[in-house]
Amino acid sequence: MVATIALVLAHVLPALPQARQPFPEDAVRQLIKAALLQYFDPASVFEITLSGTTLSGEILVIETLLIEGTPAVLRGFRGEVVAQFSDLQLDMANLINQQLKAARVGKASLVARSTARDVQEALTRVSGNILGPTVKFQTGQFEIAATIKRREQLYPAQARGNLLVEQGQRVRIVITQAQVFGNDVPLGLIESELAKLNPVLDLSKWPVDVRIQRLVLHNDRIELLATGGR
Repeated sequence: MVATIALVLAHVLPALPQARQPFPEDAVRQLIKAALLQYFDPASVFEITLSGTTLSGEILVIETLLIEGTPAVLRGFRGEVVAQFSDLQLDMANLINQQLKAARVGKASLVARSTARDVQEALTRVSGNILGPTVKFQTGQFEIAATIKRREQLYPAQARGNLLVEQGQRVRIVITQAQVFGNDVPLGLIESELAKLNPVLDLSKWPVDVRIQRLVLHNDRIELLATGGR
């Protein structure tokens, strides 16, 4: 269906006047869903609610947009995402090519949640060197226990750390305490393995400029709030 929409629009766009023209909401919904999968893993499932869709030249205007990802999967990490936008303007030519490019956004908010169990399961998928991990979230920090594989050797390890927000848009893992058991343990073993996941989130590469306002670890859950807009 997305391919059909794109084919029609490719012929229609150049002839459209600059005045706003109503645009079918279902077509916009399908285009946005396809574009989201350029940013999230294919296992993600999105529900999209929107209103007030019009086209002005090559700018698609959406009065309100609600995106619910259940699940939203990013680089193998599973969670839930709820994103709300008002007065959103998207470049239609980019949207046809399954790319989201915001020309303007009046207000944006993004809430993302995940659990320690989700992170634990993701670690086993994204790293072949982190074996049998167990993850716990406490107030402001995480704990991880795992067996680290290095050159066919196995090393039981434990680490504690937190998540650091950089420039309001990037989230990095920072290890504050680590312990590795075994003979001839390589220096910084668990730290180097977890560092391969950094940055765990980089909103600077996303199509809408939002900044992280809150990142909370507690009760084996993680929650992030980011906002943006003019």
